[in-house]
Amino acid sequence: MSPSPPLAARVQAWAVRLLLIVIALVVAGQLARVFPPLSFQVPMLWPLSGVALAVLLHWGAGCVPALWIGSAIAAFAVGAPPGLAVALGAGSTAGAWMAAHWLGRAVFDRRLPQRRDLLLLLGIGILGGTMLSATNAAAWLAAFGRIAPSDLPATWLARWASESLGLLVLGVPLITTDTQSWRRAFNPERWPGTTSLMLASVAAAAFAFLLNTSAGIGALVPLLLLPVLVCWLALRSGAAVASACVAVLATGLLVATAFGLGPFAAATGGRGTGLLFAFLLSLTALVLMPHVLIGELGRLEARWQLALDGSDIGVADWNMRTGEGYTSPRWRALLSDPDGVTTDSIARLLAHVHPEDRPPLLSALAAIDSPPGAGLRHEARLQVPEGWYWFDLHVIVTERDAAGAPLRIIASIADIGARRSAQERQTLSSNLFLHLHEGLLITDAEMRVLDANPTYSRITGVPREELIGTVPSLLRAGSSNDQGGRMQQAAMWADLRTSGHWVGEVVDRRRNGDPCALQVTVSTVNGPDATLRYHVMVVSDITEQRLQRERLERQALYDELTRLPNRAHLSQLMTEAMRSAEADGHVLAVCCLDIDHFKAVNDRHGSEAGDRLLAELAIRLRSALRSRGAARADVAARLGGDEFVLLLHAGSVDETRHAIDRVLGVVGQPFAVAPNDELVRITASVGATLFPMDGSDADTLLRHADHAMYDVKQAGRNGFEFFDPEHRRRAEERVVAIGRVQEALDEGELVLYYQPKVDLRRGVVLGVEALLRWNHPDHGVVSPVHFLPLIEHTGLSARIGDHVLARALDQLDAWQAQGLDLSVSVNITARHLQEADFVQRLAELLGRHSRHLGPRLELEVLETAALTDIGFTSSLLERCARLGVRWALDDFGTGYSTLTYLKRLPVQVLKIDRSFVKNMLTDAQDRAIVEGVVSLARTFDCTAVAEGVETPAQARMLLDMGCEIGQGEGIAAPMPAAQVAEWVANWRGLFALAPALVFPPPAAAAGGHPGAGD
Repeated sequence: MSPSPPLAARVQAWAVRLLLIVIALVVAGQLARVFPPLSFQVPMLWPLSGVALAVLLHWGAGCVPALWIGSAIAAFAVGAPPGLAVALGAGSTAGAWMAAHWLGRAVFDRRLPQRRDLLLLLGIGILGGTMLSATNAAAWLAAFGRIAPSDLPATWLARWASESLGLLVLGVPLITTDTQSWRRAFNPERWPGTTSLMLASVAAAAFAFLLNTSAGIGALVPLLLLPVLVCWLALRSGAAVASACVAVLATGLLVATAFGLGPFAAATGGRGTGLLFAFLLSLTALVLMPHVLIGELGRLEARWQLALDGSDIGVADWNMRTGEGYTSPRWRALLSDPDGVTTDSIARLLAHVHPEDRPPLLSALAAIDSPPGAGLRHEARLQVPEGWYWFDLHVIVTERDAAGAPLRIIASIADIGARRSAQERQTLSSNLFLHLHEGLLITDAEMRVLDANPTYSRITGVPREELIGTVPSLLRAGSSNDQGGRMQQAAMWADLRTSGHWVGEVVDRRRNGDPCALQVTVSTVNGPDATLRYHVMVVSDITEQRLQRERLERQALYDELTRLPNRAHLSQLMTEAMRSAEADGHVLAVCCLDIDHFKAVNDRHGSEAGDRLLAELAIRLRSALRSRGAARADVAARLGGDEFVLLLHAGSVDETRHAIDRVLGVVGQPFAVAPNDELVRITASVGATLFPMDGSDADTLLRHADHAMYDVKQAGRNGFEFFDPEHRRRAEERVVAIGRVQEALDEGELVLYYQPKVDLRRGVVLGVEALLRWNHPDHGVVSPVHFLPLIEHTGLSARIGDHVLARALDQLDAWQAQGLDLSVSVNITARHLQEADFVQRLAELLGRHSRHLGPRLELEVLETAALTDIGFTSSLLERCARLGVRWALDDFGTGYSTLTYLKRLPVQVLKIDRSFVKNMLTDAQDRAIVEGVVSLARTFDCTAVAEGVETPAQARMLLDMGCEIGQGEGIAAPMPAAQVAEWVANWRGLFALAPALVFPPPAAAAGGHPGAGD
């Protein structure tokens, strides 16, 4: 928005405008003096009233002072005394102001586009403003004695006529003029015609007035062309230009007549003045009337066009005689034809009509017997650049020739694509409503049925006619008799109020009383004002699906034979029972029941009889169970085969025992498995665990009960036993530990350490004993005492024994290759020794090596293991001896062997247990045992080897007793294989031998160190 000019500039512009107004009025007054008079002191055209009204309409009431001054000066200039001039100026200005005021209030349009505006100008301007000015002028002229009182009416009439003509001739062009009108009249396309008409008008007037005055009335003949030219100019260029031309012509005619020129001056008897007055009025009328008529027609056309556009209707008019055509803007917009070229004829229009829709239009155009104005209204598809679109096409033949051919055709089109789509959707909706597989019900806000489709009637059995106006039972408040149904209805109404939507399954009855399961969806539909208008209910009959689902659920959750819950359902029942036990603080006994020797029943009586027994047993179990409410009801379930699970609720352990005894008593009753067959008696084994004392999960509880049941089986069957969680925990820990040992074997964590055996007398290394160690990744080197007892009675014991033999032989072969002449002793467990293929596997291990390693291999077996089965052990040892392998009895003296057993065993070495060697220096009994073992070895031609030699004194005593071979921490601790060769090379024997101690007689020793050998 541009800033307003400063105050000084505005005042200056206003002053200049007022000055121009005064000058214009003075000039107009002087010009009026030249015009021929109508009567005394009244010129034929007084222009001041028209100028004043135009100024007020253009610039407003702020020009009133200038108008008054200018009018007064103009009056004074034509001979009026000052007082009269002021009075005349005031009256003239007042009349113009009053007319401008009332025209403004009447919303007058100074462009005169309508008949109303012309009538307002004539009524208010001529009958109002000029009449007031004329009355004022006549009165003041009479008051100042310029006219006789008797001449007052004539003077008033002449004054009014003069000012009225001035308003029409000079005021109209000033009122209607604007820049836009002149630019439109003189634009590049129009200015030649406008200029030509104006020049022709001036030329016609000049030609008529330049004729010899003696021609008299004959000179009016050239003037006949002038009204035609003026009217043509008004039609072409508008009122502003044409009225300005009339003002120029009127001024020229008046001045010429005043100077005696022209046909009006030649008229005698005052007729010329009247003819000139009438001629000027006619010229003005020929400007205003066509202008107003054109404006009215334009307004009507615009209104008609707005009506057509507002109704989205396009119109076309084709003249078949001339080939001309008209299409409205909306027509061109609808058909995407901005230039109107593709549909400028009926033939081109028909070319754009779809071939299927064209015949009816051609028939309507060819129907010669149709009355005038009759036509065809047809929905047709017309091709536009975007494709085929539906239009409502109305074609009217308004004129036909004698042969019946159309002469004029009027057509209208309206875009009905949206309506057509809506109709198609409505048709589709109706078809869906009628043929939908789901029942559909529509109600009003009060749940009264408005419509229902046939499927709904078929589902419920109620005809549509009976449903209309009623409230369906599914939506009727309080229609359900059970608590669940009432809660479901309350939930439905709550959802409808909050979200406007509810979905659920409802059990209802058909009209014939049959129950049915329905999937119901209820939705609310609001109106434009957001208030509830309708409810829509969609109903699907899911009775068969519900029955099928229940059958599948029974099959999935219950055993077909016994009708007891199956394994899948048992998990849910156990979860609920455990939750109830925790909440109420009672005991839940989870029991596994297995029929004893059920296979024998099947083998003797057949599988069908076995099935009948299981079904009868299920009935008995259900009858033996207690029901103390849904939360504490006992449960019987079948896992499969002859295995059952019982969930028994009790207040104590004793109550649980009584309940299990009751069940076993029921099971022990005879069964009739066949009509003519003997009764069958069975027993059962039951294992139980108690929750929450056993705080495991459901699966673990079942597993614990199953473990307890198998303990009953192993104990002789026909009884029950409770699961011991602590015992099971220890067993599981043992299983985990054994598994870890297995992993250690697989991962190569089990390694061999070697402890040397030496000749104590000669200081020579004779061999080494392979000792197993676990190189644990977290705990370092672990002694075998911590893991071998775990696997002593498992198959893993033999695998580890094979592993030790294989590694020891590999190392023995490597030492032999290095020139290190050593023997290797390997401990053999009782389980390993008792393997049926022990000798075969030993032979295979020896056969892997090219060197004959048998004589260098010594196998050590515990005395207790060797004496378990003396015959088997003797035979096995002899077969191994054929491979060159030597045998040694380890820890000799700790067992209970007899001399007979020792005589039968083909062993070559007796190893004295370290417990005797350790205390023989201080304990006479241990010393005596060592001496005895050495003596037995000598008697049975065996070599005695002492274990646990820790000091030179012990070594000296052993030598004195005749035992020359020893091993122990005093000689060397067990070491990795990589350190053995270096140790052997550095071994020089015991560097100091303690003298042998002299001990008191046995009696004294016995009293001094009781239990020292421990």
